[in-house]
Amino acid sequence: MLKNLVIALTFLSRLPISFSYPEDFEIRVKKAPSYFTLVGYLPGSIYFLTAIWAENIVLRVLGIAVGYYLFDLFHFDGLLDMIDGLLNQSDKERRLQIMAKGNVGPFAVFYGTLYVIAFYNLFFYLKPIDFIYASVFARYSMTVLINISKPAKSTGLGALFFPSFKLNWLIALLFSTPLLYFNILKFSISALVSFLTAFLVKIVASKKIDGITGDVIGGTALLTQLFNLFCMLGTG
Repeated sequence: MLKNLVIALTFLSRLPISFSYPEDFEIRVKKAPSYFTLVGYLPGSIYFLTAIWAENIVLRVLGIAVGYYLFDLFHFDGLLDMIDGLLNQSDKERRLQIMAKGNVGPFAVFYGTLYVIAFYNLFFYLKPIDFIYASVFARYSMTVLINISKPAKSTGLGALFFPSFKLNWLIALLFSTPLLYFNILKFSISALVSFLTAFLVKIVASKKIDGITGDVIGGTALLTQLFNLFCMLGTG
């Protein structure tokens, strides 16, 4: 279990972890998505503290910067590549090339900027605990997406998780259940948003590139995070 969690951390964070790859790494990496929600508690805690001190602009910017540097910057890069690739009016191969190159196009600049503005301002309107729900279930949506999708190509980061371990989604959900203690409604909304976002991305990605990539997996996390935070606005 611990090795699988460490593998999940190496994929989803920039934490300075000393790790030697086990001989059965290829098997363990397919089970790593079971632990994605556990990883989500870490950035969620950073944003939780940031929200507590949100009135201080220096601490707010610092908190977001730390959270992104250690955890969300990977996913933000994936979100930008996913936006540019999936919104491009071309064939599958061209879209995959755009996502692989990682050059930031106009779609990514515009929608990426809107994302950052929205995320920054949500700290003024939400409770600190909301950011833990959003971060945990952002990672859960990645697990669900992997379980219901297929890889768009046989190589790359995303392909490492396939064929996926079928119980990943259930184990990851169990790791999120401590959040039931704080607010059942917010837990239910977050779980529903995670499922819906994963299914929506799966449908769009299947149509556009015939599967998912590492960029799509990471981008899905940030989409879910933002959608969850917007939904939290009505929960009080």
